[in-house]
Amino acid sequence: MRDRSLYNFFRSLKLAIGLILFITLTSIVSTFIPQKQDPDFYRELYSRFTAWLIDATGYDDFFKSLIFLVPSSLFFINLSTCTFHRFRTRLKNKVRKRFGPDILHIGLLVMIVGGVITLAGREEGFTMLSVGDQINVPGGYVMTLENFEFLTYENGTPKDWISTVKVVKGEEIIHESFPIEVNKPLKIGYVKLYQSSYDIQSYIILSDPDEKMYKLSVDQMIPLDDKGYILRAVDKDEKDASKSTAHFDYWQGHEVVDHQDFGISESIDIYTIEEMESTMATGLQMVIDPGYYPILIGLLLLTLGLFITYIQKIGDDKL
Repeated sequence: MRDRSLYNFFRSLKLAIGLILFITLTSIVSTFIPQKQDPDFYRELYSRFTAWLIDATGYDDFFKSLIFLVPSSLFFINLSTCTFHRFRTRLKNKVRKRFGPDILHIGLLVMIVGGVITLAGREEGFTMLSVGDQINVPGGYVMTLENFEFLTYENGTPKDWISTVKVVKGEEIIHESFPIEVNKPLKIGYVKLYQSSYDIQSYIILSDPDEKMYKLSVDQMIPLDDKGYILRAVDKDEKDASKSTAHFDYWQGHEVVDHQDFGISESIDIYTIEEMESTMATGLQMVIDPGYYPILIGLLLLTLGLFITYIQKIGDDKL
């Protein structure tokens, strides 16, 4: 008898409505709280009690917190029980079979599973690339940035960023020339690449007495025993490269003691500056979402369930 009561409890419509309201309200509240920040961030932004409450409830990472996962799990059990009960009742009773709502429920269940997989396995990364740079993409792919365009409107505001890339896997060319745009990501295997930002990347080329070449980017250091030079900026003269200037912080011990500027062909201790470059670089966000296909399948089942329900409803109206 207790098992029957538990069964009825989990297929209760009141439970479903209560869980949906709770999940909706707590999700709305989470949109007002910055996510995945250090505890000190919340202590500085909120009162001591509010910061403690956010940490205790897991609101700093809401979709991985018990306050979201527990009611979502209960809703999954509720929806599964309702689907099972309705499906079994339809099979037993001699009534016209209407499986549209059942397919719709199954679609919702598959989408929930996909959402859980996404929460558990989603990975994100970020990379800055200049034209000619290559990166390895999970799955054995190699992507090369062939071109980068930063388009603006007549008033100078950003219009679009376009990263044109080439993708190969071994000897096979997957994409000869694919333009990644803000609303046009590139899908490679189970990885998606989104156009995220852009930046100016500056660097210099140094040579040592053995004529070996080194690339030094901004914020990198030339270490020289107990001292060193950190490259802070590059002013490249597009008309006359010989007038370009590299700006350095000069360190001794553990502090900056001077700021020094150098031009092309000038020496920094044993090194000589050969070239200076300032180029535009694209910022690409890499996302791995293992729950993508379950969610897609769930959406297709939802569509199918709604379509079948609609067709059957039309048939009933004609009778």
